[in-house]
Amino acid sequence: MSDVAVVSLHSPVALARPVDDLSPSGVKNLVWEPKWDGYRALVGGGKIFSRNGTNLTPLFPDLTPALASRLPDDLVLDEEVLAWDPAAGRLDFEGLQARMTAGRRIRTVAARRPAQLVVFDVLAAGSEDLRGRPLQDRRTVLEQALAGMASPIVLCQQTDDVALARKWFHTLTAGGIEGLVIKDAGGSYPTVPGQRVWWKVKARQTLDMLAVGFTGDVGAPNALVLAFPGVVDDDGQPVTAESTTSLSKAVSRSLSPLLHPTGDTFERTFAWGSAAPTQVTVVTPFVVEVDADASAATRVLRHAARLHRARPDLDPAETN
Repeated sequence: MSDVAVVSLHSPVALARPVDDLSPSGVKNLVWEPKWDGYRALVGGGKIFSRNGTNLTPLFPDLTPALASRLPDDLVLDEEVLAWDPAAGRLDFEGLQARMTAGRRIRTVAARRPAQLVVFDVLAAGSEDLRGRPLQDRRTVLEQALAGMASPIVLCQQTDDVALARKWFHTLTAGGIEGLVIKDAGGSYPTVPGQRVWWKVKARQTLDMLAVGFTGDVGAPNALVLAFPGVVDDDGQPVTAESTTSLSKAVSRSLSPLLHPTGDTFERTFAWGSAAPTQVTVVTPFVVEVDADASAATRVLRHAARLHRARPDLDPAETN
């Protein structure tokens, strides 16, 4: 085998578009996989890169020894990095987020919630670019590559039985699974950024929005100001929709490292505030997940949204 991968870890990843049904019309060879609640990443050559091309390897000192010892350098995998909370009996997304701001404490933080990789696709193996081959062929290569492998590198479950998929949807979500990803077994892997060749059904009614500003102090924001992805004004700037409800002190502190002011401010009156306008500090947009409002389907928020969590691992340009 060559020791150089033929597919870059900066290559575009396959994306999924949201649907409401487990069986999208027009596709005959469907397979279903759990939608994991973690960080999407490409792995190869002992390194971990986010879907945005950020090198996450330093954040996972608990994983890198296994990557280096178990996986050949020319194997490029598409996977999700997860952490598990044994006390709660569910996935621990917050434990992953804590690594983002751990700094020199990263080994201590990592030891508290060890991570693992759940692998669901392979882009390259044995010096061959596999992206043009059908998913069912790539799955065979993946199963062979991970045969006999144990945690922290595990193979993602997959089924072509819709009845089992429905069972997963109603049972696995209790452990923190977000829902299901639906794929065409005959489909190839995209090579162009932003292609949504898969589908996803989420169990929790949440919405991905952009945080484009905040009220209060950068070290302790009172609320995040939101915008719908893709909704811009004549100058190409995001159009503010509403804001989150008031943030708790703990949440406020956790968001502070994600706030990067652009130097601009503006005033706006929000649903949760007084009749007087509130000053908003504009920031570099990042993705947040909020509890969905019924009005969101029309690209309007009539009420302040409750923040579910920040998603700095997601690319604002690729958010629905």
